[in-house]
Amino acid sequence: MIYLANVVRLLFSLYIILIFIRILFAWLRPSMFNPVVRFVYKSTDPYLKLFAGMRFVRIGVFDLSPLLAFYLLYLLQELSYNLILRGHITPEFILTLILVLLFRFIYFILFIFMIVTALRLIFRVAGIPPGNVFISTVYSISEVVVRPVRNLLKLREQTRFDISVFVTLVIIILLRYLILPRILRLITMLLGGGY
Repeated sequence: MIYLANVVRLLFSLYIILIFIRILFAWLRPSMFNPVVRFVYKSTDPYLKLFAGMRFVRIGVFDLSPLLAFYLLYLLQELSYNLILRGHITPEFILTLILVLLFRFIYFILFIFMIVTALRLIFRVAGIPPGNVFISTVYSISEVVVRPVRNLLKLREQTRFDISVFVTLVIIILLRYLILPRILRLITMLLGGGY
């Protein structure tokens, strides 16, 4: 049974790698004439198109549907692996696994926002305006989390040291490393075990 479970996990892992490469291709925009690029798109398109119409996974210009597809595939991998290995899966295990993967997904999104918000803060302090594509993208993505904080605290955008960007970064760090891990630990304890 462990052999079959490992083969299934390997197949899922290979497809997860293809999804990850596809996500990278969306950012890097390689030539579609390349046979490797065409293979990756052709093999991942049917699965990713299931998630393409989901508007709730769009944050501004940031489309999280490929990441959602990635994590759902990972959930299916873990469920199938444990089902083959154990022969059964309890509802508590499924719920715990879903919650753990949901929190990992949220952690990843928070990590991205933490990086772009920190970069924006550095660019602001250094006086680097959003002149090129990379810096403009950083400003655009970080604005999704900075604007609500600015509006909530009634802050104005400043030229050098924007306090709303700093406060946003602190909030993200507290959520990512202090608050959410404790919530997850509490939930998994209430469900009677961990994943």
